[in-house]
Amino acid sequence: MVIQALDLTKKYNPKVAALNHISLSIDTGIFGLLGKNGSGKTTLMRIITTLLTPTNGTVSILGMEATKANQEEIKRNIGYLPQEFGFYKDFTVSEIMQYMCLLRGTEKSAQKTIIQNALEKVNLTGHSKKKYKQLSGGMKRRVGLAQAIMHSPPILIVDEPTAGVDPEERINIRKLLGTYAENHAVLFSTHIVEDIEYTCNQLAVLDGGNLLFTGALDELLNLADGKIYEGVFDTLAQFQEFEQQYKVISFKRDGSKTRAIFISESTNMGNASLYRPSLEEAYVYLTTRREQQ
Repeated sequence: MVIQALDLTKKYNPKVAALNHISLSIDTGIFGLLGKNGSGKTTLMRIITTLLTPTNGTVSILGMEATKANQEEIKRNIGYLPQEFGFYKDFTVSEIMQYMCLLRGTEKSAQKTIIQNALEKVNLTGHSKKKYKQLSGGMKRRVGLAQAIMHSPPILIVDEPTAGVDPEERINIRKLLGTYAENHAVLFSTHIVEDIEYTCNQLAVLDGGNLLFTGALDELLNLADGKIYEGVFDTLAQFQEFEQQYKVISFKRDGSKTRAIFISESTNMGNASLYRPSLEEAYVYLTTRREQQ
């Protein structure tokens, strides 16, 4: 395994665990880390990148335990795009990349080629002379990706790379990550279920610092199979009364009727019919089940 986390716990104070006994195995390809804000995703990634030390548990990166003794070697093998990537607003794209080369100790003779290759991969070759303040939100994220993959690290960790970008840029970023993941390990953190659905084969679901699920997307869908129903209500009042008793995932008006997708553990739901859930509906089922435990 490229990354192996065993029984990770992180407490910022004695009463609250940001991570609670998390164990994960991550290999080549895109591994999705799904959860709402505050679920522990960023804390986990900061531990893997050695920016944070766990309270308990261990992390192995490319066979190296994430300790101070191995910190520099681990950092050389990881490209990291944090959720908030910012830079000096008057620097050009090219100057940003040169600066990142200096921080990494890249030989001057190799910088030009490395920068050109990275900008080409993220489709920013024609924008190298633009200042950072002139870039769109999506282009700024691509600059962040360029600096993260510049030295072709075997591990790429990206935190909410599609947050706040338009649909076209989101697709571009997904494609970039998919291409990079053909020969590398990519840990892709997001709260956007669609991003996971279109890019990942394996994922983990975090909620409140707890690991609710890890495995293949099909396995998560199977967990919710038989628990999601579709019901049709003749009046809005009937639907509103029903909504007080069941977790409704979504609903829409259908003429004078209301059509709803909802969760139920019961197998006797009258006129409601079983519904094959999407990944988003399976995710809602998983988090709702934990809330009810």
